[in-house]
Amino acid sequence: MLLFAVFLVNLPFVHETWTDRQIDRNGTEVQATVIDSQVTGGHYLLDYRLPRSVDPKQTRFSARVDRATYERAQETKALLVRVVPGKPSANEPVGAVTSHLFGVVALLGDLVLVLVGLALYRRWRQRSQHVVVEVRGDDVVLESAAGQVTVVGPDGWAQRVRAGQRVTGGLHLVTDAEVVTGSVVGGLEQVRGASYVARGRVVDARAGQLTLELYDRTRLRVETGRHRIRADIRDPAEIHGTLCFTPAGFARGPRGD
Repeated sequence: MLLFAVFLVNLPFVHETWTDRQIDRNGTEVQATVIDSQVTGGHYLLDYRLPRSVDPKQTRFSARVDRATYERAQETKALLVRVVPGKPSANEPVGAVTSHLFGVVALLGDLVLVLVGLALYRRWRQRSQHVVVEVRGDDVVLESAAGQVTVVGPDGWAQRVRAGQRVTGGLHLVTDAEVVTGSVVGGLEQVRGASYVARGRVVDARAGQLTLELYDRTRLRVETGRHRIRADIRDPAEIHGTLCFTPAGFARGPRGD
């Protein structure tokens, strides 16, 4: 979504820049007819139409020009315009005043999106970065911004980490029973060790996997395997399973039976 927003914010500026370049390289000069003129806030504005041979639709165009061009156009009712052959909309009057509006909007929009991206990255780092509190055989106790959880990791991972170590990765739940409708109250509740009950609302479901939104708006990926999903999208659900941790660098965490 963020990349799409960047595309939308910069599209007008990129289009304007590309059009101006086409006009400079391929444009030919034609004489347009001035159909209206006005001065607003110290800006000289002209409305004009290109010759019918250039623009059969006789589109009405508007442009801001300098004072000398404006006064000459008022007297002669004519305006010299550079236009790309075959593209009437790609035109610019000789004497037009360049506007930097799209560039400023794109710059400000990009700045806002960078700040949003940094905030999202920081949030992701907080959620994906954990501190090892304790290792209990194959179970590892992790501390993160969301609190303390007990997890299992890929084969051999528990033997390679130690208390106090920072690890980065993601959590997911592997079910050991059918997914049934239930309550959204409770969030993620530990039963024993790495066994948990997750309660929330189903926001996405597909073969072998679903996404559960907990009460605090955090989302937990759930691997259902061969177990049936008896809850529809937006239904509250209660899921029993093993909480797993996928360290950065591992393709997947362990799966349930």
